Amino acid sequence: MTSLDAADLTALRALSETYAAAADDRDAATVGALFVPDGVLVVPEPPDHLAPHVSHVGRSAVVAALGALAGTLATTHVVAGARYLPTSTGARGRVRGTAHHLLPGREGHSDLVWFLHYDDEYARTDEGWAFTRRAVTINWIERHRVSVTRADEEGAGR
Repeated sequence: MTSLDAADLTALRALSETYAAAADDRDAATVGALFVPDGVLVVPEPPDHLAPHVSHVGRSAVVAALGALAGTLATTHVVAGARYLPTSTGARGRVRGTAHHLLPGREGHSDLVWFLHYDDEYARTDEGWAFTRRAVTINWIERHRVSVTRADEEGAGR
Protein backbone atom coordinates (compact mmCIF):
# COMPACT_ATOMS: atom_id res chain seq x y z
CA MET A 1 0.00 0.00 0.00
CA THR A 2 1.52 3.33 -0.98
CA SER A 3 -0.84 5.76 0.71
CA LEU A 4 -3.80 6.10 3.04
CA ASP A 5 -6.70 8.22 1.86
CA ALA A 6 -9.05 10.29 4.03
CA ALA A 7 -11.48 7.37 4.38
CA ASP A 8 -8.66 5.11 5.60
CA LEU A 9 -7.50 7.68 8.15
CA THR A 10 -11.06 8.17 9.41
CA ALA A 11 -11.60 4.42 9.69
CA LEU A 12 -8.31 3.89 11.54
CA ARG A 13 -9.15 6.66 14.01
CA ALA A 14 -12.61 5.13 14.50
CA LEU A 15 -10.98 1.75 15.18
CA SER A 16 -8.90 3.28 18.00
CA GLU A 17 -11.89 5.14 19.42
CA THR A 18 -14.09 2.03 19.27
CA TYR A 19 -11.43 0.09 21.18
CA ALA A 20 -11.38 2.81 23.87
CA ALA A 21 -15.17 3.01 24.16
CA ALA A 22 -15.62 -0.78 24.25
CA ALA A 23 -12.95 -1.11 26.96
CA ASP A 24 -14.76 1.54 29.03
CA ASP A 25 -18.07 -0.28 28.50
CA ARG A 26 -16.44 -3.59 29.54
CA ASP A 27 -17.46 -4.95 26.14
CA ALA A 28 -14.60 -7.41 25.70
CA ALA A 29 -16.30 -9.17 22.78
CA THR A 30 -16.30 -5.94 20.77
CA VAL A 31 -12.64 -5.35 21.60
CA GLY A 32 -11.80 -8.88 20.46
CA ALA A 33 -13.71 -8.42 17.21
CA LEU A 34 -11.53 -5.40 16.38
CA PHE A 35 -8.57 -7.78 15.88
CA VAL A 36 -7.91 -10.19 13.04
CA PRO A 37 -8.45 -13.80 14.21
CA ASP A 38 -4.77 -14.29 15.06
CA GLY A 39 -4.23 -10.70 16.23
CA VAL A 40 -1.92 -9.92 19.12
CA LEU A 41 -2.39 -7.58 22.08
CA VAL A 42 0.82 -6.92 24.02
CA VAL A 43 0.37 -5.26 27.40
CA PRO A 44 2.65 -4.03 30.17
CA GLU A 45 2.61 -5.25 33.76
CA PRO A 46 2.72 -2.05 35.79
CA PRO A 47 4.38 -0.98 37.92
CA ASP A 48 7.23 -3.42 37.21
CA HIS A 49 7.02 -3.34 33.40
CA LEU A 50 5.76 -0.22 31.63
CA ALA A 51 6.81 -1.46 28.18
CA PRO A 52 4.81 -4.13 26.34
CA HIS A 53 5.54 -7.34 28.19
CA VAL A 54 2.79 -9.98 27.95
CA SER A 55 1.36 -11.15 24.62
CA HIS A 56 -2.23 -12.26 24.15
CA VAL A 57 -2.59 -14.04 20.80
CA GLY A 58 -5.96 -14.54 19.12
CA ARG A 59 -9.34 -12.96 19.70
CA SER A 60 -10.25 -15.16 22.67
CA ALA A 61 -6.99 -14.27 24.41
CA VAL A 62 -7.59 -10.56 23.74
CA VAL A 63 -11.08 -10.90 25.23
CA ALA A 64 -9.63 -12.66 28.30
CA ALA A 65 -7.00 -9.92 28.72
CA LEU A 66 -9.78 -7.35 29.15
CA GLY A 67 -10.66 -9.15 32.37
CA ALA A 68 -7.89 -7.10 33.98
CA LEU A 69 -10.35 -4.19 34.09
CA ALA A 70 -12.55 -6.07 36.56
CA GLY A 71 -10.58 -4.65 39.48
CA THR A 72 -11.58 -1.10 38.57
CA LEU A 73 -14.85 0.65 39.33
CA ALA A 74 -14.72 2.40 35.94
CA THR A 75 -12.28 3.41 33.24
CA THR A 76 -12.04 6.26 30.80
CA HIS A 77 -9.74 5.79 27.80
CA VAL A 78 -8.98 8.98 25.90
CA VAL A 79 -7.52 9.01 22.38
CA ALA A 80 -5.51 12.22 22.28
CA GLY A 81 -3.78 11.91 18.93
CA ALA A 82 -2.67 9.46 16.30
CA ARG A 83 -0.42 9.07 13.29
CA TYR A 84 -1.03 6.42 10.66
CA LEU A 85 1.31 5.35 7.88
CA PRO A 86 0.90 2.88 5.04
CA THR A 87 2.93 -0.33 5.00
CA SER A 88 3.33 -3.03 2.38
CA THR A 89 0.74 -5.17 4.20
CA GLY A 90 -1.69 -2.49 5.45
CA ALA A 91 -0.84 0.28 7.89
CA ARG A 92 0.86 1.02 11.17
CA GLY A 93 0.13 3.70 13.70
CA ARG A 94 1.04 5.30 16.97
CA VAL A 95 -1.95 6.33 19.06
CA ARG A 96 -1.40 8.49 22.14
CA GLY A 97 -3.76 8.91 25.03
CA THR A 98 -4.57 8.39 28.66
CA ALA A 99 -6.31 5.61 30.51
CA HIS A 100 -8.01 6.57 33.77
CA HIS A 101 -8.76 3.75 36.21
CA LEU A 102 -11.17 4.52 39.07
CA LEU A 103 -10.05 2.40 42.01
CA PRO A 104 -11.70 1.81 45.37
CA GLY A 105 -9.81 2.53 48.55
CA ARG A 106 -10.28 2.66 52.32
CA GLU A 107 -9.86 6.43 52.29
CA GLY A 108 -11.93 7.03 49.17
CA HIS A 109 -11.59 6.44 45.47
CA SER A 110 -8.50 7.23 43.42
CA ASP A 111 -7.80 7.76 39.73
CA LEU A 112 -4.82 5.78 38.49
CA VAL A 113 -3.85 7.52 35.24
CA TRP A 114 -1.67 5.91 32.60
CA PHE A 115 -0.16 8.26 30.03
CA LEU A 116 0.39 5.84 27.22
CA HIS A 117 0.77 5.10 23.58
CA TYR A 118 -0.20 2.18 21.40
CA ASP A 119 2.05 0.96 18.60
CA ASP A 120 -0.36 -0.64 16.17
CA GLU A 121 -0.27 -2.69 13.00
CA TYR A 122 -3.44 -2.92 10.91
CA ALA A 123 -4.82 -4.98 8.06
CA ARG A 124 -7.73 -4.19 5.79
CA THR A 125 -10.28 -7.01 6.03
CA ASP A 126 -13.65 -7.64 4.39
CA GLU A 127 -15.22 -5.90 7.41
CA GLY A 128 -12.81 -2.92 7.31
CA TRP A 129 -9.60 -2.14 9.16
CA ALA A 130 -8.58 -4.40 12.07
CA PHE A 131 -5.68 -4.68 14.47
CA THR A 132 -3.09 -7.31 13.65
CA ARG A 133 -0.96 -6.20 16.61
CA ARG A 134 -1.48 -3.62 19.35
CA ALA A 135 1.32 -3.01 21.84
CA VAL A 136 0.65 -0.79 24.87
CA THR A 137 3.45 1.28 26.40
CA ILE A 138 2.87 3.26 29.58
CA ASN A 139 5.04 6.38 29.56
CA TRP A 140 4.25 7.38 33.15
CA ILE A 141 1.69 6.84 35.87
CA GLU A 142 -0.01 9.29 38.20
CA ARG A 143 -2.48 8.68 41.01
CA HIS A 144 -5.00 11.27 42.22
CA ARG A 145 -7.66 11.29 44.89
CA VAL A 146 -11.19 11.48 43.57
CA SER A 147 -13.54 13.86 45.37
CA VAL A 148 -16.88 12.52 44.18
CA THR A 149 -18.16 10.08 41.59
CA ARG A 150 -21.51 9.71 39.89
CA ALA A 151 -21.95 6.46 41.81
CA ASP A 152 -21.54 8.39 45.09
CA GLU A 153 -24.12 10.90 43.93
CA GLU A 154 -26.58 8.18 42.87
CA GLY A 155 -26.10 6.37 46.19
CA ALA A 156 -26.86 9.55 48.14
CA GLY A 157 -30.18 9.94 46.36
CA ARG A 158 -31.53 6.56 47.53
